[in-house]
Amino acid sequence: MVNAFLRGRRGRTQHRHLLPAIIAAVAIALVGAMAIILSNHNQRAAISRTEIASLWNSGQIEKTLAESRTAVEKSPFDEYFLTIQGIASYYSALNAQDDETRQQLLEESVVALRKAAAIGVPNRMKAQLFYILGKSYYQKGAPWFDLAERSLLLAKKSGSREGDISQYLAILYSSQNDYTGALPWFEQALKNEPSEPLLLSAAVTYRSAGQIEKARDILNQLSLSAKDAKIKLKANVLLSQMKFEAGDIMGAFQGYQQALSEDPLNVDAWLGLGFIYAKQNNTLEARAAFRKVVQIDPTNVDARKQLAGKL
Repeated sequence: MVNAFLRGRRGRTQHRHLLPAIIAAVAIALVGAMAIILSNHNQRAAISRTEIASLWNSGQIEKTLAESRTAVEKSPFDEYFLTIQGIASYYSALNAQDDETRQQLLEESVVALRKAAAIGVPNRMKAQLFYILGKSYYQKGAPWFDLAERSLLLAKKSGSREGDISQYLAILYSSQNDYTGALPWFEQALKNEPSEPLLLSAAVTYRSAGQIEKARDILNQLSLSAKDAKIKLKANVLLSQMKFEAGDIMGAFQGYQQALSEDPLNVDAWLGLGFIYAKQNNTLEARAAFRKVVQIDPTNVDARKQLAGKL
């Protein structure tokens, strides 16, 4: 009986020793189960591609950007969500109130779209991806123009039919002084949308490329019919410059005088008058015109150079 009693006591002692281990095992199992439940919940909580597309199509740019960021955090190699993030951040940048925020959003757009391109997107998405990537680079500024050009050309190659690609490419080539490369894009852009700013840019490029007649034709058209007063004034000043270069001194003088009657602080018109007076050996009037230029624009190199030299 004693032996039996001792055996019973020893058994109960062993059970007490096992109890913490059992509790710990149950706790670990519960934690694991909760982790699985939370993981499944998070997966269910992530927005679907259909939902984010619907959100974008409804015009909710900021909400689309927020949801795409969350989706990319959960699925960092999902090319669809990365593309949506890149597109939404680009359009958010256009609405930014300060330049710092704008640049941050443009950088976010570039990074997201480049990641999506590196991962690989379906052919149906490539054109839009490269189109927005090119525009993001363009908005970032001149140091990025070569990448903007490359991306927009890839967009065209991928089948993009966006009408403003030719305008962007025309301006990009022109800004790099590649006027021969710019002209075909200007011509294509003018067929799509012959806006007044685009016509003025095309005229400047034709003039720089030595195609004076084409430049003059466009400028005369703007001088007669432009609805934008600033563009009309700029066209008249450019025509006056071309008259001066062609030897029509009186025509240039009258053009500059007309421009100054409309805008007394027009730097180009005052500068043009200064060169006319200098050509006529009217030193007093020439220096007065060049001094007026410097008063309006203290950084004007041409006027300062004239004032520093002997007229």
